[in-house]
Amino acid sequence: MGVAPLSKVTIISPRSEYADVAKALAKFEDFHPLEGAAQNFDPGVQELTVKAVRLFAQADQVVKDLDLKLMPGQMDIVFRGVKIPKSTYEASTWEELLSKADAQLGPISEEVRAEKVLLQRAQKDEADSEALMGALKVVSEFSSDLTGLSDLNHFKALVCLVGDDRLEEFSKSLPEAVFLSQPITKEQTLVMVAVARAEEAKLDKTMKLLELKPLTIPPNFPQNPAEAYSRASQDYGAAVAARGKAEAQMLESREKHGTNLLALRELSEVSRRTLDEARVSGGMQRLAMISGYVPAKKEAKLKEMFGRWMVHTEPVGRALGEERVPVLMENKEGLGLFQPVTLEQGIPAEHEVDPTPLVSFVFPVFFGMMFGDVGHGLILTLFMLFVRHRSVGNMRKWANIFIVAGISAIIFGIIFGEFFELSFSSFVPIPAVIEIIHRVAGAQDVFSTNGVYQVMEIAILIGVAHLTTALSLDIYEGAKEHNKLELWLEKVPVLTMYLGGVGYGLAFVGVGFSFNVLGSTASAPLLGVPIDVLGAVSLAVLVPSMIVLLIGKAVAIKTGRLKEGSFLGALSNGGLEVFERISQFLSNTISYVRLAVMLLVHAALLLIINLKFPLSNPVDIAPWVIFNMLILTFEVFIVYVQDLRLHLYEFFTKFYTGQGKPFRKILPDRARVRINWL
Repeated sequence: MGVAPLSKVTIISPRSEYADVAKALAKFEDFHPLEGAAQNFDPGVQELTVKAVRLFAQADQVVKDLDLKLMPGQMDIVFRGVKIPKSTYEASTWEELLSKADAQLGPISEEVRAEKVLLQRAQKDEADSEALMGALKVVSEFSSDLTGLSDLNHFKALVCLVGDDRLEEFSKSLPEAVFLSQPITKEQTLVMVAVARAEEAKLDKTMKLLELKPLTIPPNFPQNPAEAYSRASQDYGAAVAARGKAEAQMLESREKHGTNLLALRELSEVSRRTLDEARVSGGMQRLAMISGYVPAKKEAKLKEMFGRWMVHTEPVGRALGEERVPVLMENKEGLGLFQPVTLEQGIPAEHEVDPTPLVSFVFPVFFGMMFGDVGHGLILTLFMLFVRHRSVGNMRKWANIFIVAGISAIIFGIIFGEFFELSFSSFVPIPAVIEIIHRVAGAQDVFSTNGVYQVMEIAILIGVAHLTTALSLDIYEGAKEHNKLELWLEKVPVLTMYLGGVGYGLAFVGVGFSFNVLGSTASAPLLGVPIDVLGAVSLAVLVPSMIVLLIGKAVAIKTGRLKEGSFLGALSNGGLEVFERISQFLSNTISYVRLAVMLLVHAALLLIINLKFPLSNPVDIAPWVIFNMLILTFEVFIVYVQDLRLHLYEFFTKFYTGQGKPFRKILPDRARVRINWL
């Protein structure tokens, strides 16, 4: 189900024409290069790869310099209608394509680089001016020329700011120094200190110990602190203006070149990745060779495109010797709609089936049953149609999923007769198939006991069918692997044990939770068959299945059919297996009750809101709408999570690991670039 057959392809060409092969591979696209091939690179394609790497690094740096977002956010796409423009590039060879990209990128890169240099310079000037202003701000009221202090021959003199808590200690540390001080603030004092040249080292040491720094003014500034502060303020203002101008230039370049730069970045990245794959060309001197996988249905197209070279193809199964074959998931449009849900668990492994067709049917059924309301389903469907119209790529796929889920909710809402938890038959003359809410004129709406029981029973039956399908798929996969011993000692007994356990459980409930299931001729719940018959058949299936699981592998080891493990170990593991399966099957089956519980929670919340139905008082219209939207938003998320959980934890775990290797096109998917090969 849903896995495309592949062919293994080997293409051999003269080495002088290998660049044309690389171009043809990019044009064909659906080619998965063979991994682990000999790392011998074709010189011509290697040179193109290096050029593509350089272009990508250059484009990526310019994009970062302009702070461009690689992709707009989903909220911008949906609610602001932001579009992702496509750029078309035409070329006859890789060399021509990269040269065109280089010709476009070069001038833009130089322009942005020059603007960035101006911006960095303005930012540095601003930071330097701001730092100098900070240093001079405290002494900006001190108006004396300090030029002469540096010209003394026999004395060392300097000016510094000293905190009042260190002023006394500073003066006592230099008893022979000359101190002149002037309070600047409540906490700091401007001190001029002068010592003989012989005491210069002592002055420097004291300054370091007390963590004091001399007040210095740049040589090109007035040495009067007040005048220097005024000059620094002017420079700071000029630097701020220069930075603003440089930022405006960068913003203008961003608006002017942004779309083209993002397209060039994607083009160079796609080229880099494709050429990096294609440069592996085998170890022959005159001939180049590349191997990989293609979809079997495109084998004829490949032979037509590569007809001028030697092409060898062979069909492959899910495994080819020791080599892991990639898996290409391919479902018809309707059956593949819910493929993103399957991918939450992973790609099918080599021996596994793709469960997407089953998921595409069951997932919306589960969602609709838990969210069965015509009104809420209609709103969800309309909103997701809007999202789908605005979205692209993966977001569009998820929008499709929720559109189908919304339609399913509408269908189940009709079945349950619910419209915003009002009676749907009051609006449309269609009676409910299963009545969840019992409504009587003039009385408060309450849950219908029969309807609740029916929904619970249906949820359990759905769970049994879902789990039985999963265990049956496990048997199918085991048969494909041709491991008969595991098939008959584990996989088949697990399924029969579950079916026997379900039958015995129904008989157990039918006789009033008694183990005497063989002494009653009453009808069993759900199935309607006599309890004694159901109990006898169930035990006839259940007991042998448990015995096989308990001692089957131990007997196989004892008789030599199974080579690994010990007899006692297998016997112990068998006991644990039986106990684990019983508890697992019980919890798994009960887990499907959430299908009914979520529906009842949804109904209960809306029942509470409808106590203030707006037709009775127009003032309640706004709160009623708001609370309905809150419940809709909250429950869509909760129901989706519960639906996903039933698939990932209850269903997939029985037969599906999702550890396959995905099929990877040699030319990656592109959002902004379209390449036309001439």
